[in-house]
Amino acid sequence: MNTNNTSVRIINILFVLFLCTSFSSCNNIVDPVDYKLDCDKLKTGIININSEIVKLEVNKLVTDLEPNKTSSDNIGQKENINILINRLNSQCNDINAELKCYACIETNPPQSEILVTIDSVGTQIKRVIDIFTPSDSNLSCSGIHEYYNG
Repeated sequence: MNTNNTSVRIINILFVLFLCTSFSSCNNIVDPVDYKLDCDKLKTGIININSEIVKLEVNKLVTDLEPNKTSSDNIGQKENINILINRLNSQCNDINAELKCYACIETNPPQSEILVTIDSVGTQIKRVIDIFTPSDSNLSCSGIHEYYNG
C-alpha cells in the first residue's frame, strides 16, 4: 500500500510539473514594440529604392498600431503615423523622417507619405516611403520612391 501512495504522489508531481512547463512556454511570444528594425538594412533599402527591404523593416514598427478614429481623424491613423515617424527617428540615428502628407493619396485604402533624408557619404539622399493608411486595420508600408520637390 505504501508503494501505491508513493507512485500516486510521483504521478501527481509529474503532472503538476508538466502543467507548469506547458503554461510557462506560452510566454515566449515576441512583443512587436520590442522588435527592433535593422537600421543598416533600412538605410540600404532607402538609398537603393528597394521596396522589399523597406517594407520588411518599416512593417516591424507598425504591428501594434491599430486605428483609433476620433472626431478630428475619421481614418484613425494620424497618431499612428506620428508614432511610426518617432520610432524611425529614435531607432535610426542616420535617418531623418518627417510627415509629407497624411492620407493624401486617394487609393483604397488611402496612403500617407513619409519623407526620409539620409546622409550618404556627404550627399543628402531624399526618398518618400508610402504607407497604407486603412481605417479598419494596421498601417503597412506599400513602397518607396524618389522624392520630387514640388
